Amino acid sequence: MTRLLHLVAAFGFAAGSAASSAIAQEAASPVSLIGEVRLPTALAISGVPFGGISGLTRDPGNGLFYAVSDDRAEYGPARYYKLRLDYSADGITRLDIVDTVPLRKEKGEPFARGDVDPEGISFDPQTGLLVWASEGDLAGNPAIIEAGLDGNLRRRYDLPAYYLRGSGTGVRDNAAFEGLSHAPDGSVLFAALESSLRQDGASATLEEGSLARVLAFDPKTAKPVAEYAYRTAPVPRAAKGLRPADNGVSAILALDARRFLVVERSFAAGYGNTIQVFEASLDGATDVLGRERLADAAFEPLAKKHLFTLEEGTFGLDIDNIESITFGPDIDGRRTLVLASDNNFNPRGQVTQFVVLAFDP
Repeated sequence: MTRLLHLVAAFGFAAGSAASSAIAQEAASPVSLIGEVRLPTALAISGVPFGGISGLTRDPGNGLFYAVSDDRAEYGPARYYKLRLDYSADGITRLDIVDTVPLRKEKGEPFARGDVDPEGISFDPQTGLLVWASEGDLAGNPAIIEAGLDGNLRRRYDLPAYYLRGSGTGVRDNAAFEGLSHAPDGSVLFAALESSLRQDGASATLEEGSLARVLAFDPKTAKPVAEYAYRTAPVPRAAKGLRPADNGVSAILALDARRFLVVERSFAAGYGNTIQVFEASLDGATDVLGRERLADAAFEPLAKKHLFTLEEGTFGLDIDNIESITFGPDIDGRRTLVLASDNNFNPRGQVTQFVVLAFDP
């Protein structure tokens, strides 16, 4: 299913640049704003709504970004998008939706309604294939799947049994694999949970963070080779409504085979979103692969340091539900980050937002 839309240049949807920003990050911040594009939730392609962007990766060979939608085959087929995003140091010039590609099962059949929840995607630089993660099938169990660029399933990655739903064990509803990223050399694939396994402890609170596991896979064998515990920050703000505020891992981006960026996304009713980005390192962390339960266990979690925060008003932006991060092309010798939001297919106030940042770690 192919459709090319020139969304910024041709149709003039909302775009911003660093020049229009009235609010600057603190001097020590490693990021500065290049630009922003916001697409309305009403946007549809051949009758299927565009949105639900929950994972983003870039193919350096053709310059395209691949964005997975977390549509549970409810609004349309499970799918990923091929995007072209053009920008310079002066801002974003164009966003094209180049193609919509259905994601399919082993025999080429589509996923049934509710039997998949795509949340992360990563381009394998060694094979030129995609790996994407599902938070849960009809039984609530997660999956990590390798697929061709045509969307057809090639194989499934092996997961430890303690990730599967049991009596008080396994992944939490809507809090399984959110982060997925290959090391730049393709030697390892990292997969991060949004929150703790049910046997590992509670979700994040205002007082304490959650213990999210990170699996390291050998992409050649599709088997886990190590596992680490990552402690999220506590919920940064209390909600002003009945729904409690939350905080969890929404995306990761490998810097090399031992370090990766971690996006922690929080929402508090009455305030909005707080996006914190950390750098995590394997150095000194305990390999917990094979440990079914971490609650009350002795181990060393991943070391982390705070890099920057995006919240309401940062760079003059209205930050939405950021669930994706990847590297874009270098601009004037500087690295760039592209972040994207999941609009939840919610027409009441949410949009698909792409934010491009210059990154000087």
